[in-house]
Amino acid sequence: MNIRRAEEGDVPRIMEIYNQAVLATTATFDIEPRSLEDRREWFRKHDSRHPVLVAGDGEVQGWASLSRWSDRAAYDASVEISVYVDEKARGKGMGRALMEAIVAEARRLGHHTVLARIAGDNPVSIHLHEALGFAMAGTVREVGFKFGRWLDVVTMQLML
Repeated sequence: MNIRRAEEGDVPRIMEIYNQAVLATTATFDIEPRSLEDRREWFRKHDSRHPVLVAGDGEVQGWASLSRWSDRAAYDASVEISVYVDEKARGKGMGRALMEAIVAEARRLGHHTVLARIAGDNPVSIHLHEALGFAMAGTVREVGFKFGRWLDVVTMQLML
């Protein structure tokens, strides 16, 4: 599996993978698919300190990013991790490989902490984060409503 920095040409595939999650999972609390222009704008906001990585052999099958936790300056060394894998490629270790690669980038870039927001009904993601050293930081109850039910958000944190 090849993992590399994403390029502008990868954005349509990043959008497809993200929209799979929008429509079928609670990995994101978006409820409407995102447009290509929206994803291009999102991609352009990721700079050298906030990279997007893609994975796959040939076609992009997954991606990971580091995003600003907040636009307030005091939070500059804190980033939020996102990882999405194509539904046909899940369960084969790609999510873990992308997480390891993006955390390594966070370390290399000198970030202080990596934060993850995970739907409380996603024990697989919670377990994967724990396996990679993330600790539970807290749970916010019933803050999202998707697929006809209220969802908790678990915040996990990795101190670098």
